[in-house]
Amino acid sequence: MRVTTHRVGYDYGASIKLKPIADVHLGNKACDVNAFKEYLADSDENTIFIGIGDLLDCVTVKDLKRYRKSADDTQGDSVVDEQIDKAEEILRQYRDKIVGLGHGNHEDEIIKRAGTNPIKRICKRLDVPFLGYSGLIKLVFSLNKKTDRTSRVRTVIVRYHHGWGGGSRTQGADLTKFSKDLAYWDADIFLYGHVHRQQTDSVPRLGLAGERLISKPKVMCICGTFLKTYLPGTDPTYSEVKGYPPVSVGGVLVTIKPHRIWVKMKSYIV
Repeated sequence: MRVTTHRVGYDYGASIKLKPIADVHLGNKACDVNAFKEYLADSDENTIFIGIGDLLDCVTVKDLKRYRKSADDTQGDSVVDEQIDKAEEILRQYRDKIVGLGHGNHEDEIIKRAGTNPIKRICKRLDVPFLGYSGLIKLVFSLNKKTDRTSRVRTVIVRYHHGWGGGSRTQGADLTKFSKDLAYWDADIFLYGHVHRQQTDSVPRLGLAGERLISKPKVMCICGTFLKTYLPGTDPTYSEVKGYPPVSVGGVLVTIKPHRIWVKMKSYIV
């Protein structure tokens, strides 16, 4: 499990926007590439990105359970290499905003079958940290310009995991599944993927700032997907064959606003 520290400079009164990159599935014809590009482009100098897996589809011909020619959006024999090139091309202009990229179960199949890690290769090209399958990130916020009243550093801990288990068919099942994980980690923001849902929740929590009792809620996000569940035509997607309910395409956003005591956090579906 990876442990990472990332320092974020900010101006007094500004909010930092944290946008997870989850379950994009580049290389699959059902991937909404334009929606993913719009999600990335809707950012500013205070935006950071964290990749939590399945950026690439990584389904090859030998994957008899999942491969369909009709779903393969690559042109040549080098399926994974094409997907790596495409991801690098899209992400390169945002590399200074990327805290790191992790891999998911789809990339993990390539690691097991071919002995190479496609996400680690993308990280090397972009010169960003490789985050593995799960981990903790310490976000350290400090003012770009120190003032007497706001000189203290603020720290927020992010727990991320690509996710586990099969996709659910009810609205609350995935929230319940992942919410159990919150009890085992001393963190503030929890990011999960894999199940292709956009859902957020907040768990009330009290803490101390000096001797002052303050609200320090835990924010949990199931980070969405850019893979469409169904496509027009007679060729079914993997999700259609499995009978999964349709899901919205998109991601989530967590805003973090440091203040004189700690931070204020809110989560949104975008």
